[in-house]
Amino acid sequence: MYNFKVIDKECTSLFNNIKLNELKNKNILVTGANGLIGGFLSDFFNFLNIEHNFKINLFLTSYSSKDKLSRIKHIVDNNKNTYFSWDCSERVNQLNLPDKLDYVFFCSGYGQPSKFVKNNIKTILINIVGLESLLDYMNRNGGGNLLFLSSSEIYGNPPDEMIPTPEEFGGLFELYNNRASYKESKKVGEVICKEYNKLEHLNTKVARVALTYGPGALLDDERVLQEFIFKSHNDSEIKMLDEGFSIRKYLYITDSIEILLNIILNGKKFVYNVGGDTEAVSIYDLASIIAEQMQVKVIKGSTTNKTHKSAPKSVGLSMKRYQTEFRKNKNIDLKTGIQKTIEWFNLRGKK
Repeated sequence: MYNFKVIDKECTSLFNNIKLNELKNKNILVTGANGLIGGFLSDFFNFLNIEHNFKINLFLTSYSSKDKLSRIKHIVDNNKNTYFSWDCSERVNQLNLPDKLDYVFFCSGYGQPSKFVKNNIKTILINIVGLESLLDYMNRNGGGNLLFLSSSEIYGNPPDEMIPTPEEFGGLFELYNNRASYKESKKVGEVICKEYNKLEHLNTKVARVALTYGPGALLDDERVLQEFIFKSHNDSEIKMLDEGFSIRKYLYITDSIEILLNIILNGKKFVYNVGGDTEAVSIYDLASIIAEQMQVKVIKGSTTNKTHKSAPKSVGLSMKRYQTEFRKNKNIDLKTGIQKTIEWFNLRGKK
């Protein structure tokens, strides 16, 4: 179904780009481990153990029961890793956790708009109840480091003068926006992290992630980039829902993971944007790139997708704060990243 050889190659590439010695012999928890970012982090830590003997004690959790895991089944089947199912809208069962958590990557939540707008209350509780229960546990058990994956959604629709959007922009509050539960709960999650960060033995960081894509996405992922790939394969065309004027800047998965690891290991600030800072692309242009690789045509639409009616017109984050500290090398270009994503799904051109 999936081509995990693509992930293996990306893990090797990532290992050569970042210093990771601080992770050796540590207890690491990844929540949302069956998702895109959580799944890649899980693969990478497993890779560090197998290929470089890091001796990480790896704990993984997601909403899925063990027998229904699709993304990380191969990792969970390794008896050296620990997996438990957790509904993050509830407090964590402490019996599933080790005596001390050195690093926590909180990747839980519905990253797909089509899902979080249908699960508003659960979406809110995941980013508040689940997050706080972990921080409370860490506080009572020796502290540690936690990276909270927030979202660029908290900025809303920034005015033109705030694009690329810096971390200092406070965002817009829209109570009746159909994405409010996601955006506002991410904001509260950030505040919770800020308060716990005041404790001497806890180090919390916030990553406002935007438009990460690449190998590791699942077949039921309904975000637009994957949706275009599936439409190409299943329908031999990409029929759009509108004209595709919205502008996006995408970030390839290994570039995203590199940034996230640098933030939690060496970041000097509390909040960081995590997004692409080059290659602004319209949704129509994105469809055209995918169509070219899949050898199909694009058909523009004229209606508005009601599920995404309040999606930002333009998403582009300022990466100045991160670049000032870490001076990241050039990101994987969009055409190459899309090609690797298509390879992950084992798809090749028209059926």
